[in-house]
Amino acid sequence: MIPNSLLTSVYRKKTFIGLLTNYFSSTSYSYKVGLIRTLVDRAYKINNTWPGLHEDITKLMDILKKNLFPAHLIERVVNRYVTGTLSNHSRRVSLFSSPTFYFKLPYIGHFSVITQKRARHLIKRYCNDLDIKLVFSSFKIGNLFGVKDPIPGGLRSLVVYKFACAGCNACYVDRRNDPAFFHTRP
Repeated sequence: MIPNSLLTSVYRKKTFIGLLTNYFSSTSYSYKVGLIRTLVDRAYKINNTWPGLHEDITKLMDILKKNLFPAHLIERVVNRYVTGTLSNHSRRVSLFSSPTFYFKLPYIGHFSVITQKRARHLIKRYCNDLDIKLVFSSFKIGNLFGVKDPIPGGLRSLVVYKFACAGCNACYVDRRNDPAFFHTRP
C-alpha cells in the first residue's frame, strides 16, 4: 500500500447490476473480444496499484462470466493485454506506411466472418500495399420495423398546408399526398 497518496480504482454505482453484452448475442466476435480488451484497458489506466488492478480484473472476470463469456477467452485476452502492455516492445509506425481504409458493413452472423476472411485474402493477393479493414456494425431487430402502422390511402389527409390571406380571403392549399394534384404541379 502506498502511504500518503491517492489510491484509484474502477468505481461502480450501487445500482450496477453487471449487465453487459451477452456472449451468445448476435454480435461480431471481434466486438466481444474488444469489450473484454476495453474493460481491461480501463481498469489498467484507472488503477495506480497492482493489488487494485488485480482486484478489478478479478471482479471484471466474474462480471464477464455472468454474461456467459468463456473463462478461457477472458484469460487469453487479459494475459495478452497485460503482457503486451508490460513489454517495452511497442509497435513502431513507419512514416511511409500506407493509410488505413475502413469499410463499414452490417453484421449478419457467420456470413460476416466469411466475408472478412475472403476480403483479407483478396487484399493480400492483389492489393498488398493497401491497409483495408472491415468494420461491422450491429443493429437491433426493431430498427427493421416501423413503430407505427401505415395509414391506408383512403384515411390519409390530402391537405398538408393551407395558407389564407387575411386581407382578401384568398387561400393556397398544398395537397402533396394527392397523386393527381402532385403530377400537375410544375
